[in-house]
Amino acid sequence: MNILIEIDYRERDGGIPEILRKSNIMVEEKRLFIGDYLINRHIAVERKTTKDFVISIIDGRLFSQASRLKRYAEVQLMIIEGTDLFYTGYEIDPQAIKGAIVSLSISWQIPLVFSKSPDGTAEILVMAGIQDVKCRDEILKRAGRRPRRLLTRKLFMLQGLPGVGPRIAKRMLERFGSVEKVITASVHELSCVEGIGRKKASLIREIVI
Repeated sequence: MNILIEIDYRERDGGIPEILRKSNIMVEEKRLFIGDYLINRHIAVERKTTKDFVISIIDGRLFSQASRLKRYAEVQLMIIEGTDLFYTGYEIDPQAIKGAIVSLSISWQIPLVFSKSPDGTAEILVMAGIQDVKCRDEILKRAGRRPRRLLTRKLFMLQGLPGVGPRIAKRMLERFGSVEKVITASVHELSCVEGIGRKKASLIREIVI
């Protein structure tokens, strides 16, 4: 099963890149525009240790990061790693931690998954990649047997655009009818596709011009 996990170079010290490589997962280290990990080019994952999570609440970074994820990533996921979320040694009301978790899950609609260790985090990343591939295969199956190879190539091409994953690529083809019309579409036309706001549309136009 072809799973690609792109990793921000600042995550090297977490030990997760090495764990993923041992699992025979395709791994690329680079500077990511959003998140700490990018699965199959469209699932942006923000990983925080329990201390990172608490500090980000205290200094106000948490919700600005959530806003960035929602604005630029097609699919978002946040992983909180560790077992001492309410006992990190930082002075913070436990209700503030609970409130942040509820706000991310309900108001921002960003799924939160808890992991006890780097090994657990790596396992979650791989599982997310597997589920994504299965979902993508199901989308292709629904398109029918004969056009599958051509459709796959078209979707693959569109997924090379910033912030475009299988779902948005499929919506693009349904709206414009061809890859050529997607590439020549204006910022306004692109922003009309569900999941592509004006900022993401502008990024796409910068790439194709």
